[in-house]
Amino acid sequence: MHLISFSNEFIMTGMIDYKGLPWISFNVLVILSSFLGDTTILVASIKYSAFRLNKSTVAVMQHLAVCDLLTSCMYTLYLINNRVFDPIVNWEVLAYVLIWSLYASFSFTAALTTIKLLSIKYPFHARLWTTHTAHLVCAIIWLFTLLFLSIYLLDGRGILDEVIWIFDLVEVPLLLVVILTSAWLIYKACKVVRQRGNRIRWEGLLTVIATAVVFSMAVLPGVVTRIAIQLGIKNYDSVMKMDYVYQYTIRINVMANFYIYSLTVTTFRNFLFERARILKNFICCTNAVKVNITNSHRRTINGQQLQPEGTKMSMMANHPYSLGEACRNRNEHDG
Repeated sequence: MHLISFSNEFIMTGMIDYKGLPWISFNVLVILSSFLGDTTILVASIKYSAFRLNKSTVAVMQHLAVCDLLTSCMYTLYLINNRVFDPIVNWEVLAYVLIWSLYASFSFTAALTTIKLLSIKYPFHARLWTTHTAHLVCAIIWLFTLLFLSIYLLDGRGILDEVIWIFDLVEVPLLLVVILTSAWLIYKACKVVRQRGNRIRWEGLLTVIATAVVFSMAVLPGVVTRIAIQLGIKNYDSVMKMDYVYQYTIRINVMANFYIYSLTVTTFRNFLFERARILKNFICCTNAVKVNITNSHRRTINGQQLQPEGTKMSMMANHPYSLGEACRNRNEHDG
């Protein structure tokens, strides 16, 4: 049983209530977080250069954001298809595109840890890497994952069964690459610190390690599920429960990068604080203008300009025939 056929059976069994409020609410949270967060990442990195990291690392992070946006779009169409009587998009088309975006995201995560490892192992060569080179590597990854997507399409005609079996387990080598390169990255970083002192950019290292940890925790349930399917495990309920967990963890991975970068990258965090301050000032200024317009409108009735309330009170207090003066005159008269 391959990935698409198993996922289709998983949906039809009702392990997840795809029309229930908790599942829909969770997907809406993932979609909104991904759209807002990944769009912010792209704008901050492209227009404002808010990431003061290695150029190659930033380029891979941009492609990861694009993958997450594409995945969120597919999740949105899934929600729409499951809420209407006649689906607007073929389910298999959604599954193909979703698989493409997910495995491209997995490949970019592996590329992120690998590039960071090479930049620490060969620091002088890393300075020669350009953004153009990084984008070229990412384009090759897009084409490579699209090739496997084409293999899935051919499998519907009974072609390349063995290659599809390898594709179902492609998460395993990607997970191994991420884990091994991350462990090697930590070892090399510690070695560099011992040899050269504290001459390492910890922000980039922490960002890559945190991304790898979240990715590994999110993909591990799916890897266990794929291995169990291919080995023909008889305990079907356990496999279904594991894939049930995977449906949640993989969505958490989609929206997690924005929060990781916000915590680990100081320049990006400062960018967010600055934009929040500008937005706050804009809202305060807008409210102040509305209040001034409202007050000006209230002071003018039938074309006549009225005095403000504070001015009226001060004039009444200074008037010779004010209420206080009248009371004092009356007391003197009675005395």
